[in-house]
Amino acid sequence: MSRPPAPPPSRRAKPHVGPFGRIASKALFGLAAVATLGCAEAEVETPETGEAGPPRPARRLERPVLEIKDSDLMEPLVGEKRLAAEAIEIDPYALMPRDQPITAEAREEIAALLRSLQPLDPTLTSDHHDRWFIENKRLVQRLERDTRPEVGHAALHAFTNYPVHHVPIRRTLLEIGARVSPVEATPLLAALAFNYGHKMDYRAEAVLLLAEASPETYFEGARRFLEREGNPTETAPNDEFFVRGWLIACELTDTDPTPMMASVATNFAMEHYARVVALRELADHADDPLASGALRTVLVESTGNDYLRRIAAQSILKGFPRETACTLLQTVLSRESSMGFLRFLDDMVQQNCR
Repeated sequence: MSRPPAPPPSRRAKPHVGPFGRIASKALFGLAAVATLGCAEAEVETPETGEAGPPRPARRLERPVLEIKDSDLMEPLVGEKRLAAEAIEIDPYALMPRDQPITAEAREEIAALLRSLQPLDPTLTSDHHDRWFIENKRLVQRLERDTRPEVGHAALHAFTNYPVHHVPIRRTLLEIGARVSPVEATPLLAALAFNYGHKMDYRAEAVLLLAEASPETYFEGARRFLEREGNPTETAPNDEFFVRGWLIACELTDTDPTPMMASVATNFAMEHYARVVALRELADHADDPLASGALRTVLVESTGNDYLRRIAAQSILKGFPRETACTLLQTVLSRESSMGFLRFLDDMVQQNCR
């Protein structure tokens, strides 16, 4: 599905809300009644009594923090900082309308981020670009760790209303919105991840963010992509993103990923690298009969895809007891007809089973 061309950038571009913007806006505000931004999180009914209890704390994935000190940066900078021609002037009230429940503080923080993220003149010396990258990385990391839901809500509005198709900036807004305000972001992320018609630049990112923001919603929507038979019938992010999203959702909910990973690993309809990701994950669950069975199946697969078979062999060596793995590899080696895979197995056996 095509979109109308974006308006040419200017120093004060007006927001263009096309079909995507309207769909995203409806999804974004679908849960407005669930939580009132600017206030405490909504209380949750306890299943035992039906009475309101304290909000459940959101579990977050741990991420490395950029550890570069100001003293590591070049001082003074060479020449004056200049923005690129495509940089725009940020109007916080055009991106985050006044009639939305966004505090002035949150609106200004996101607007300051967007001003800081405007691209630099590419002809500037590298010291300017280094400082720009590091300062913005720190700013984004600080905002992603924020616990005020209105900050995430402001970022989601800015994502929807940003007037030009600037992928890095809009992805950053989507990430902040999803990680700070996962409840409010879930409808938008689900629409992007699972529905045809949105730009692929954001759909793949939305798949991973939805798995983090709402694992239950992700499990429900992603299953049809991971359990399909035959070629895909709709344009969607690569299978790899759905597999990685499934692993994120499993980690956050303490769910065993083995059944789905075994299914993906042995499903010929899945894209190549999605099966690679699944096979590598199964190495960590090789004591499960479902996982070990899937690895054995791919090891002797007759599709001619020796790369997948190599990943299966490596996963078996990593996850199986050494004696069991070596016996299996030696048995396959004695019956192998593919010269390339035979050499690979022989090297594995020589290096690990002597």
